[in-house]
Amino acid sequence: MPLPTKFRALTFLLAPAVLGVFYWGLFQAKTPESDGGTLSPAKSRLLQEESALMRHYGRWDRALAPTVKLHTAYPENHIYIGQLAEIYDHLGRYSDAAGMWEQFLVHAPRPIEACPQIGQAYQKQGLNKQAIGALERCLAFEPNNPDSLFYLAHAVERSGDSSRAAELYERGIALSPQYLDLRIGLARVRLHQGKAEEAKTLATAVVEGSPSNVDALLVLGLANERLGERADAKKYLLRGAQLADGDADFHIALGNIAEQDLDLNQAIQQYQKAVKLDHSNVEVAQHLALLEKARP
Repeated sequence: MPLPTKFRALTFLLAPAVLGVFYWGLFQAKTPESDGGTLSPAKSRLLQEESALMRHYGRWDRALAPTVKLHTAYPENHIYIGQLAEIYDHLGRYSDAAGMWEQFLVHAPRPIEACPQIGQAYQKQGLNKQAIGALERCLAFEPNNPDSLFYLAHAVERSGDSSRAAELYERGIALSPQYLDLRIGLARVRLHQGKAEEAKTLATAVVEGSPSNVDALLVLGLANERLGERADAKKYLLRGAQLADGDADFHIALGNIAEQDLDLNQAIQQYQKAVKLDHSNVEVAQHLALLEKARP
């Protein structure tokens, strides 16, 4: 299932508008003296402008060198640390990104601005335990922050701890009842816990207010299928597949329903789409091969 897309806006990371790049450089003219005294104010401004311009146009590989020079000269400047972390993330250097975010936590006046990026940097390395630890630190900065509760709950859910994930989602919902990702997360956990009726109720409320929310549509379709309400399940899953045809989960679910309806051709068609979208799903690929043998 695609991760939710609600992310904290970090103004110090966002690339300035094209016409604002040079004004941004002038604004940074009061850069503190470098620790080693190796950069003059003029050289610092030039490097700042180069880094900002390259990040603005997505030239992350070209943004790296000037930003490294700035960080080397001003190693405790949290702005350059955050920019390096962003660059490393875009370059797929997730270990380096995590290291920069760790430095950011030490030097930034508002360390929570490293959240949830620090947790995601560990997740992208497959380090779920470290990701959860980092996101727990994020939550400790602001225990009533709904964003921090969501990202921690989602990481805990992925680790398989449904009980704790549900508790965190519920805490978040109590603080922010209209936070859809929290409500969908709780619905997903309830479905995993075998509480399909509760999952259906939660997902239905989201879909009624947000008919195009594909995450809620998937949970609602699966909940209806678990309750034996295949017609409704198919309705919501088809709607979701139309909105997010690149999501293999919808096609797997639709293939399963087609099998229950003894519609072999439709099941094969849906599983073929799923395998094409997700080559790593060996189980679906093997099941598809068996179904193809069953064709007349």
